[in-house]
Amino acid sequence: MAKPTDEVLQDDARDALELSADENADLCTGCTRCCEAVSIEVDAPRSNWEYDQWIWVLHHKNLEIYVEKPERWYLHIAAKCEQLNDEGRCDIYGRHPVLCREYDPRNCERRAPLSDIVAWFKNAAELETWMARTRPAHYKRMMAWRKDTVQGPPKADARRDRAQSLASALVAISEPTSRGKRSLR
Repeated sequence: MAKPTDEVLQDDARDALELSADENADLCTGCTRCCEAVSIEVDAPRSNWEYDQWIWVLHHKNLEIYVEKPERWYLHIAAKCEQLNDEGRCDIYGRHPVLCREYDPRNCERRAPLSDIVAWFKNAAELETWMARTRPAHYKRMMAWRKDTVQGPPKADARRDRAQSLASALVAISEPTSRGKRSLR
């Protein structure tokens, strides 16, 4: 039996749960995208601290954010499912979560590119650049709220700090008292 074409699949009115295991397997052959990431819808930021929160998130590895039309924000986490085997198949198929069962591979991004996505941020700089370009008032308010400066981060040097602390303590110990005697405080 020949595999159905993408046009036939798009005209298929059946619910995702009505697809057979073989149909699902055929549709997913060579692709494991849906098993290698998790996307969770989050509240769209409105206030300074909310934007700043997502900037903070984007400073972390394997975390991305994308925005779909009209204004739906998603946290995208690159995290491979532990049930995905080396052949690209689910080791617990038949006992897999309902979310997986209800996923319709006919609407996979491989077949229908995610055309509703208006922005995708792989890091904090991309979100800040997007804000400055598309939401300049939000960006300006947030930068004023953060009181951002151009200077770099502080540099910690534990050895220098410890030496300064010891030097201060020695100076305090060796300072003469009002009667000319040294004090050990």
